Order: sequence, then C-alpha cells, then structure tokens
Amino acid sequence: MLLRLATLLVLLIAAPASAQRLPAPDWVRSVRITRPGTTVRSGPSTGASRRGTVQVGTRAPFLGRVMGQGCPGGEWIQIGPRAFVCETLVQFSPAPPQGDELPRVEGGSLTPRAHAFVSTDGTWAYARPEDYFRDRWVESLGRGFGLAIVERRNVDGVEMARTITNLWVPVAELRFARPSDFEGLSLDGEALDSVAWIVRERAPLRSSPGGRVVERGSRLVRVTVEEERGEYLRTADGHWVHRRDVARARPTERPDEAGEGERWIDVDTRAQVVTAYVGDRPVWVTAVSTGRGATATPTGSYRIWVKLAEDDMDDLEREDVSENYAIQAVPWVQYFHGSIGFHAAFWHDRFGRPRSHGCVNLSPRDARWLFSFTQPNLPPGWDAVIPGSEGRGTLVRVR
Repeated sequence: MLLRLATLLVLLIAAPASAQRLPAPDWVRSVRITRPGTTVRSGPSTGASRRGTVQVGTRAPFLGRVMGQGCPGGEWIQIGPRAFVCETLVQFSPAPPQGDELPRVEGGSLTPRAHAFVSTDGTWAYARPEDYFRDRWVESLGRGFGLAIVERRNVDGVEMARTITNLWVPVAELRFARPSDFEGLSLDGEALDSVAWIVRERAPLRSSPGGRVVERGSRLVRVTVEEERGEYLRTADGHWVHRRDVARARPTERPDEAGEGERWIDVDTRAQVVTAYVGDRPVWVTAVSTGRGATATPTGSYRIWVKLAEDDMDDLEREDVSENYAIQAVPWVQYFHGSIGFHAAFWHDRFGRPRSHGCVNLSPRDARWLFSFTQPNLPPGWDAVIPGSEGRGTLVRVR
C-alpha cells in the first residue's frame, strides 16, 4: 500500500531561531509549487522530519526565506508552522495564497473521480489509444483491479478510457463503479441507541416478536428503535425486526485517552457502526464495513497518524492469497494503525456488514464528513497531513 505524507494546518509562526534569515523581494506574497508531491519538512533541512506534500500549482503562503541544509543553494521557504520547502521546488508569486480543498469533488458527484474495475484477467493497457489497433500493449491488468478514470475518448469506433497513470484501456473491458449515496446521521437530540439501519435485503418486519411478517424492509433504510424485547426491536412504525438484521449504535463511555470536550471516534465492530463524539456527547453516527475474518480490524486505541486526500491501495506484495487487489486513488483516507484506517468505499454498499481487508469502509459521503471532522485539518492545496508537534491526531477506539 502506497502511503504519502503531509502537514498540519497553516499558521503563522517564526522560523527556528538558529535559521539565518535571507532577503526576498518585497512583492512576494506566496510561492507556487512547481513539482508534484513537493515534500514539506519540519525544518530547513532534508534531514528534518517530513511534514507532508503539497499539490503542484498551489500558491502556499510565503512566511520567510532562510538558509538551511540539503537544498541546492541552501535556501528554504517557510510556508507554515514548522513547515519548509526547498526553494528550487517553488516560484515566487505576487498573488495571494491559493489552494484547492482536496480531494476536489465536482458538482454533485459523490467521489472526486470516476472509477472502473477490470472485468477480465489479463486485460491489456496501452500507452496511446491508437496502440489498441496495433496490439502494442504495455501492461497486463488483473481482474478486479480498480482504475481511476480521467478521460474517455472514442477512437475509430472503440471507446477508450485513460487512467490516472496515463494508460489507455478499452471501456468494453471495464465495469464502472456506482458509488453508494448512503449517508449517516448528524445527531440532534436523538438517543444514540434509537438509531439503526436495516442491513438485510427484504428483512422480515413482524407484527410482534416472532409474529407474522407484515412487511419487508429494504437494506440501509434507517429505523428508529423504541422498544427492545428479547432478540427483537420495535421500530417507530410499530414493526418488530430481529437484532441480527440491523446495524444499531451502542452507547459507550469516553475512553481515558480522550479529554473532556475532545473529538474522538468509536468503531463498534460488533454493531458495524462508527460514532463521532465530542467529549461525552455523540454527534454523528453511521453504518460501516470493518475487516472480515482473518483481516478483522484490530481492536484497541489509536490516533490518526496521517490523512490523505487520496491513496492507492493494494496487496500486490502478498503471495499467500488466491487473488490480489489494487485500487487507484481511494479518497478521504485516514490511517490510524499502520495501513489500517478509514476510507471511502465506492465499490460496494454493504455497509453494516464486515467486508474489508482490515480498514473501516465508509460510503463516500460519510468518508468525506469524517475526514472534515477529525484532526489535523488539511490545509488548502495540501493533499495529506501528519500531526506535528503542535497537535495530536484524533483518537480512534476500536472495540
């Protein structure tokens, strides 16, 4: 799994006292990032810890120019708190700072990009669309591999799709993802244990506990629980549904690691529910899919150690599985235990049931909401963020 690193919220602070300040033109208000994946470091040195990366084209704040080590010429630009970039990777600009909120979502789309999955094992990918007619392929793709699509083009009657890595694949060999529009609930006075979602298609809704079926429930429809009786729950519409057929939030106490008024996340693997808290108060809840079987999401208390606008995910290094997976540009990624974390899952809508390889799958809308709720925040133009000395990542308790 490929992990990219990033930095904290941009705030004005002074450069390290030991750094020699250098003059800069009076008209400089920002610096434009000229190289993709420009690394930000905690000090003006290539030996300083990484704080992150910034998207090319971003105009980062210009907070000073200092002498450092490792950068050709020695000049470093300060763009934030304990955040420095090598001067050779930027251009001075008189324009004000400007950066996109990443990942960027256009219009009413649910995800930043279109995604498609390879239908046939051994599907060929081409450097240019016309190479399709000459059988000049450059890569063979495995069935089920997920591709981020940035362009579609009809070439002499054959529709081709260009991936984020600039390879071309025949559309006929692809199955396009249809992201779920499911979303969780912001709590406004509702009791947490009254919130549940039906997770079984055509779930029996009964007239009484164990009684006759009067209706069938649709998967991911939210219900309000008003009464419990044995293995059955009575919903606000008077029906009784079996506990196994719903994902229902379970209240819990604030862990010792979370301070009063601190934001933290509860991952309930038994209920398949994630709840966001502020101190002792639950503020948001949703159904998720955690790890299944041998790849169950590990329980324990963790802190988010990196947030990424997008990340590629795969297990191509594993030889002990019958089929590998690889998915490009998965959005709203938050790792809290190594490569285990939260992210959007645009390839299924089985939320409320275990399904993943260990991560916590959320619908695109829910992944986006949770990404904005947790700390640290992602500064404009930065495509990832790591908690620095100025703060800690949000606490995640998995139970």
